Amino acid sequence: MTYACRPWASLLGALAATLGACASDAPAPAGACTSPEIVVAASDYTSSALGSARGRGPQTLTTGFDLGKDPQLTEAAGRLFFLARDTDQVFELDRCGAPIGRVSLAGAAGSGATNPHDIAVAPDGALWATLYNRAAIAIAREGRVVRTIDLSAYDDDGNPQADAIRIVDVGGAAKAFVTLERLDDRDRLRSLRPSQMLVIDVATETPEGTITLLGRNPFNRLVEHDGRLLIAAPGNFDDGAESGAGIEAFDVRTRTSRLLLEERDLAGSVAEISVEGSCGVAIVAGPTKDINPTWLVTFDAVTGQILAGTSAPVFGPTPGYDLQGLAWRDGRLYVGDRRRGPGGHPVRVFRRVAGEPCRLELDGPPIELPLPAVGLR
Repeated sequence: MTYACRPWASLLGALAATLGACASDAPAPAGACTSPEIVVAASDYTSSALGSARGRGPQTLTTGFDLGKDPQLTEAAGRLFFLARDTDQVFELDRCGAPIGRVSLAGAAGSGATNPHDIAVAPDGALWATLYNRAAIAIAREGRVVRTIDLSAYDDDGNPQADAIRIVDVGGAAKAFVTLERLDDRDRLRSLRPSQMLVIDVATETPEGTITLLGRNPFNRLVEHDGRLLIAAPGNFDDGAESGAGIEAFDVRTRTSRLLLEERDLAGSVAEISVEGSCGVAIVAGPTKDINPTWLVTFDAVTGQILAGTSAPVFGPTPGYDLQGLAWRDGRLYVGDRRRGPGGHPVRVFRRVAGEPCRLELDGPPIELPLPAVGLR
């Protein structure tokens, strides 16, 4: 869908005005954000903030009750989206993090919270959202849900926990690839069974079938890389040496996959990955229950070779589950650190060492946020 700069309902109009001018084909007004260093979603899980960082040091982000307590930030087809998961809303953002449109998912696929986890954009502009709590995918056009695809049959407990979604071109046809965690609803949502990749033909909105994944509990966004979808598959976070966990590479053409990197090689569970060129980075969480220290590793995204591993990570380990939010932008790597420093909660910035395409070093002072980062784009 295409949005123009226009007022919303009164509740959202004030928020949009506060966050900044919305994007359009018209020239940006004077003083508008035109080149942010990074777009940020931040939350302490009681309130959230959204906006863009302009340089290093302390930043001011906009906080509003509409943003909810449990946000996610995702990008699809060059468009940016903020998911307010606890309020069943999806905001489309401009390049500076200001909202330019909204879709409410409340009531989609029946009563109860939908808990949207990811967004993909179809060739016709429709938004496809995975509804983690409702065993469905919601399809929205022109700002409203027009259809849902029922996923309840893909797990015997009625909810396969659809998490990430990507729509990609495969031989001239758009296909939606959806990760199904298939956690055990009767055992604290533990990962005890094989997870799956569901494939849906986008033109007909018809599921084509599932492929059993080698890694369990696909977690966070899918990363597109050279005809493959890279998957963080942590299994259970209280076990750092499970089989069937690590980083999985799924070939969208052959619908086959391999474990590019196994969890036992990292001694921890992979929570998030990001790739630029052949340089892959991952946040790894240690298996200490309710603590889960985190550290940053690098790997070759083609071969799976570990370049900076657990014994000598790029950064960390931290005392607890502190590293969250990971993104490459303009040749720099941004990593959220939820620990509060003197000027706020830092986003660490790394640059590549000259002549060594996947060796990273800190690049000056951090960006400092009023709330801890949960998503960076």
